[in-house]
Amino acid sequence: MIFANMRELKLETGRILELSRKNGPVMVTKRGQPVAIIRGIKKGGQALFTYQEILDNIRQAAEKSGYGPKDVERLVAEVRKNT
Repeated sequence: MIFANMRELKLETGRILELSRKNGPVMVTKRGQPVAIIRGIKKGGQALFTYQEILDNIRQAAEKSGYGPKDVERLVAEVRKNT
């Protein structure tokens, strides 16, 4: 999963949207905390994630970024709290 902060999203919206369409979901962060996921829609593709897909993607992205299992669970708990 690709990460972009709020400033990047504001300044480079078109590029980030294109990245999400070509390379998969983009996790948007604010002050290092995930706040949104942007997912491109391909022709004939599914437009929405299931809740479980979102949690799985967060876990995978966090682990790839060097977060440990406890950090991943903390991030997942934050997402659950805000949904």
